[in-house]
Amino acid sequence: MFVKVIFMLRTLFTLGVFALVLAAPAQANGKTDVAACKAMQATLVPRQTEITGLTERRDASAIAVEAAGEAWEDVEIHRLISDAHAAAADSAKAAYTSARQQLARDELALQATVKQFNTDVSVFNARCSTKG
Repeated sequence: MFVKVIFMLRTLFTLGVFALVLAAPAQANGKTDVAACKAMQATLVPRQTEITGLTERRDASAIAVEAAGEAWEDVEIHRLISDAHAAAADSAKAAYTSARQQLARDELALQATVKQFNTDVSVFNARCSTKG
């Protein structure tokens, strides 16, 4: 449950940053700056959509890790009963390890995309937002 709350807070924070970007009016010095600001703003919406997709994928991976971990714990307690039980425990542990690795990949992809998005927002705000 705690993991879901963290994911929801991250998503809300990202959406808040996105809303601020769209609400900021472009105050450019010339036609070139106006065009550049519009082009920069146009790239932010697809990036936000990508972040939402990556967040959903990461959240699904987290749920899969929880399920695989519980499944492994359930069969691990029977490991010493027989060779078949040991093989089932090994298989469940491999599935859990694989799910954890996928979660790590999904989390890193999300973090890299959010980091780039935040950099792009900072550049956009520095160049295109109202000062004062």
